[in-house]
Amino acid sequence: MTLNDLENNAIGVLATMPERTPESVRMVLTTLLMLSTDLKAQTSADQLELCAQRIETKLFVRVNDASSIKFDGEFKPWLPQRRAEVEGHFYYPRYRRWLSQKGFVSTVLGVLDKDTDKIVGLLGDPLLAKPWSRRGLVVGHVQSGKTANYSGVISKAADYGYKFIVILAGMQEDLRAQTQERIEEGFIGSNSDKEAKDPIIGVGRLGLDRRPSTLTSRADDFKVMHARLTMPIQSLKEPLILVMKKNAKVLGNLVEWLKTKNKDPSGRISGTPMLLIDDEADNASVNTSANADSPTSINGRIRELLSLFDKNVYLGYTATPFANIFIDPESTDAMAREDLFPRDFIVSLDAPTNYVSAARLFGADGDLGDSLIAVEDHEANLPEKHKISWKVPALPPSLKEAVATFLLARAIRCCRGNGTNHSSMLINVSRFNDVQTQVTGLVKSELVRYLEACQGHAALPEAQALRDPALAELRRVWDDQFAGSVTETWFDVQQRLREAVGPVEVRKINGKSPDTLDYKRNEETGLHVIAVGGFVLSRGFTLEGLSVSYFLRSSMMYDTLLQMGRWFGYRDGYADVCRVYMTDDAIGWYSHISEAIDELRDEFKRMERANRTPLQFGLRVRSDPESLIITARNKMRTGKPVPHSISLGGTLIETTSLRKDALDQNRKLAEEFVASLDRQHGAKLVDAGWLWSGVSAAEVRDFVGRFRNYDDLCIKTQAGPVNAYIQARELDEMPEWDVCLFSPAKADAGPFTLGDRTVQLQERSSSWDTADDGIGYFRINGKSSRVASRGQERVGLTDEEVQTARGDFFEIPGNEGKSISDKAYRLARTRPLLMLHLLLLRESSPPQDQQAREERGALAWGISFKATGRPEQQVEYVVNTTWWKSNFQEDLEEAAEESEQADA
Repeated sequence: MTLNDLENNAIGVLATMPERTPESVRMVLTTLLMLSTDLKAQTSADQLELCAQRIETKLFVRVNDASSIKFDGEFKPWLPQRRAEVEGHFYYPRYRRWLSQKGFVSTVLGVLDKDTDKIVGLLGDPLLAKPWSRRGLVVGHVQSGKTANYSGVISKAADYGYKFIVILAGMQEDLRAQTQERIEEGFIGSNSDKEAKDPIIGVGRLGLDRRPSTLTSRADDFKVMHARLTMPIQSLKEPLILVMKKNAKVLGNLVEWLKTKNKDPSGRISGTPMLLIDDEADNASVNTSANADSPTSINGRIRELLSLFDKNVYLGYTATPFANIFIDPESTDAMAREDLFPRDFIVSLDAPTNYVSAARLFGADGDLGDSLIAVEDHEANLPEKHKISWKVPALPPSLKEAVATFLLARAIRCCRGNGTNHSSMLINVSRFNDVQTQVTGLVKSELVRYLEACQGHAALPEAQALRDPALAELRRVWDDQFAGSVTETWFDVQQRLREAVGPVEVRKINGKSPDTLDYKRNEETGLHVIAVGGFVLSRGFTLEGLSVSYFLRSSMMYDTLLQMGRWFGYRDGYADVCRVYMTDDAIGWYSHISEAIDELRDEFKRMERANRTPLQFGLRVRSDPESLIITARNKMRTGKPVPHSISLGGTLIETTSLRKDALDQNRKLAEEFVASLDRQHGAKLVDAGWLWSGVSAAEVRDFVGRFRNYDDLCIKTQAGPVNAYIQARELDEMPEWDVCLFSPAKADAGPFTLGDRTVQLQERSSSWDTADDGIGYFRINGKSSRVASRGQERVGLTDEEVQTARGDFFEIPGNEGKSISDKAYRLARTRPLLMLHLLLLRESSPPQDQQAREERGALAWGISFKATGRPEQQVEYVVNTTWWKSNFQEDLEEAAEESEQADA
């Protein structure tokens, strides 16, 4: 028994107790520890106390129920009555008991019960005599336990009568095999690994009275030559389940094989309810690839597979509400007609309070923001944009530091008694296999250097040990990263270095490497690995015990960035030692999308309360300003300007990218505009700066129209569509505006003269770049990736409007204890707000051996649009796909590679 087993067993015992207190936690732990003499001898009082604290954290995990929007139509709810009629449920009760044994606390299991009831209740009634089809989508979070959720859905669906189940587990074989493994543990109960010591695993240890059959294994996707089924599909007594890649050829083989197993002369498989779960639903769209035929063939095969069954469900799972299925179709009508569109229901899952989310890392209120470490020294050795032929001369110093940080995190976990739990480090610096090979070799050399130092000198007294340069480097990193922030001391850690570093391996994870991350085969001792990879590690694959990530990728695409974020997930007991190394640009984009997604999830909950339909939510996503950037990526292959309509009601738009050649002209515009405002309206001095009220929409349009915007990159602030939106409302909804020139008293970037005013500059981190067409520009990045600071959208609101904003915000489930969002202030506005900012732009990643440059007095603007009270009138933006293709070609090429694998 390990400390991890002890912890899970204690949670199982405590779950049955009517009252759980700190005293009862420690009593149960002590009692159980007495039953294992070996573990008792190895466990210190400090380790047992840390174990007790982890249990207390888990016991008080909270999670809100899922929210849903649906189109009822002719659909009749069937689950409540069926629950009363059906006896002898087997699969779900067994699955639930297994999760409890794994340490899932009763509060989380209770929500899983309700969420899976909600989802299964929205599927078709498997006992209904007439044919039916259902289309739905579940929106979760990256690495948040979607597999656990759909394993529960599968188990419950099997209990109610679903007989044929297909899971599409992405496009990579490693991910498919990992999903197969989890389904075997959580649903099938037997191990398809022929070398396994015990063929009975997971739920199988709680009973095998009923056994699903499967035609896939950990080693093999579906193959006709291995698909042995001695009966027609209609004769299945227990469910048949397949875990497959989303691959056109494999799907086609399954379709043809099913046709041979169908005894119905009509050509359709009747009386056999079919459930298809697409675990990568954001990849199911028609036009996500440079190869236009590839997605079409995959979608065609999925539709063909569904149509073989007269009772079928397509249930997609995605980690982003900005799913391509909403954004990509050419028109609203095309979106509604798309056969995989979730026309019947969408369910949004909440994440437990112990989940490490984007908001906790990148959000304004994030409690884990100190885990982020900005990388600024990589360009000479590992530039974000490089060719396949790039030669890596050496590892950047920051990557060497990240390796040392991982080894120290391993040692800390050893001190805590978790040395045999899996531990991983992620290095994602290139999509090219050859570059990954070079990095793997250099990291291996670095690891050997530390291993030799630890084996030779870590056991010596501290003063002698630190004469070794490698150990001295570890001590320096310890002081920078962990000293004072963890309970362990350097003395504790030094004693564990040999134990921590010895088992660590470096593995290259890509489609051409024989290396794998076989966590299950190393459960007794744990797999301790530094994984170097690209695409394979960016889509759904879980790195167990991930504590340190080093990430150098230039993608600006929200869906891509979220999938690459393997550091999201659960880090119980070691979140304090986790670190994420990335550039300021990447930190900025993650901060931005974190806020955008939180706002969209809140919008989903508002739409649930208003009884909106999936089509209305799809339209909301399509018309969100953030959809512009995904449209740019998806349509880059066209090389033509692409119109895209969005709505601006209740949104914030800002000039986050500024042309260098327009700085003087825009500052002069600001001087003239402010002078005009003073003459026409008179300024009111407020804490944030100067506020003008009663400004006409025409004055605002004149300013926006004369400002030189960087239309290609800063798409949302293109003057044409913005002014068209304002003009359409200036006679009724937006006749009067507030305008604020911000000059925060707390700003410490120094004064700047604008006309007859002295304005306090606001400092923003920025990247300094030149586009392929020669235009130099600044792009605001870092954790304050917005132009406006948190709370500035409150300017101009009355006390009553502020109270309305607070009430509406905290009414949304899950917002308790959070700081009120600017979105809430925006929705409470009765007048839109034009915000003017004078910035000190500081270069975030200067060239090596050069000082960071500064630009003082750069003008940026933002508009906080009030919500509209009438049907939303969209305005048309133009995406310059030629510019995007030229400047973000790597995104296009990576998407093409993904499509080629899908058709291979």
